[in-house]
Amino acid sequence: MNIYTENGLHGVINASGRMTKLGVSTVSEEVGKTLVEAAGNYVVIDELLEWAGKRIGELIGCEDACVTSSASSGIALSVASLICGDDLQKVHRFSETVLNTKKREVILLKGHNVDFGAPIDSMIEIGGGKVVEVGYANGSKIEDITHAVNENTCAIFFVKSHHCVQKDMVDVQTVIKVANQLNIPCIVDAAAEEDLSKYVQMGADFVCYSGAKALSGPTSGFVACARSKNAANMRLQYKGIGRVMKIGKENTMGLVKAIEIYQRNHGYVPTVTYEDLKAFTESCNTIKGITASIIQDEAGRAIYRSKINVSEAEYGMNAKALVKQLQAHDPAIYTRDYQANIGSIAIDPRPLKNKDELDTIFEVLKKLGK
Repeated sequence: MNIYTENGLHGVINASGRMTKLGVSTVSEEVGKTLVEAAGNYVVIDELLEWAGKRIGELIGCEDACVTSSASSGIALSVASLICGDDLQKVHRFSETVLNTKKREVILLKGHNVDFGAPIDSMIEIGGGKVVEVGYANGSKIEDITHAVNENTCAIFFVKSHHCVQKDMVDVQTVIKVANQLNIPCIVDAAAEEDLSKYVQMGADFVCYSGAKALSGPTSGFVACARSKNAANMRLQYKGIGRVMKIGKENTMGLVKAIEIYQRNHGYVPTVTYEDLKAFTESCNTIKGITASIIQDEAGRAIYRSKINVSEAEYGMNAKALVKQLQAHDPAIYTRDYQANIGSIAIDPRPLKNKDELDTIFEVLKKLGK
């Protein structure tokens, strides 16, 4: 039992990933204590936000950062800050500012215009940007971006995510390099990325991260900024549209603590190990109608999952039906089901609380087969 099941909500085994729809991740005891202590005291918020930005910058190797309520709010505030700069009147009269600003076009690869639970172009538009799609859904070239650049270009936007088209796409380093050469700000959506330094080191001006995904922090986010001026202009947005997406004192401190722990441990320390996943995968291959193998993350991160191919004739149901059966279990089992329509699901071990949950998934898979 936990606080959710005690109140009549479904228990969940999360083998899907650090997904917003499942509460993203769980926090450590150290982060939890920080949240409680911060929530129980007062602070001048403007001072806190400035301190947190500088502290995060020290931890990850950039000039400054802007703490946000999420990676997606970081996208909106990054774009808005480019439109308003350091002009408080523009921030206060944001709708009027957007209507009177021509230089607000944000170049986005068509293969990157994805729905991650909400459309990414909506996040850009909330920040006042006008999305200019370039390239094609099955591929892109750097010329697609350079051809679209004009006097109204506000930023070039790159999404680093498994949600995006991976085949035949121009890479992030090339895009950042060209943006720098053209003197156009480059925004990278790196919400779930595990390396907190590399994109700023490549030359990106704004890099948007989730605090609750790779970091296992509270609901939060931050934008690593190449220059302190960028972060300051972002923080100014909290006197405008940023007010509706503000982050509280406790989540700000919890985020900083989560980053400190993450950097101290040189990344995420898994509860379920690669060896555990390997043993699970081998066990799944003993189930009639299932063929399992270890696969690497689609976006090239050092994340490994168990891919389970389902033979409807032998197992007794197809992958889509299996997904429904797993979610109907008590506790509900959520897997990565992006490829269920073509016969496979995947088990992501990172969000699992312990190896017992992995064992439960195997037992349920075994039981559901005919």
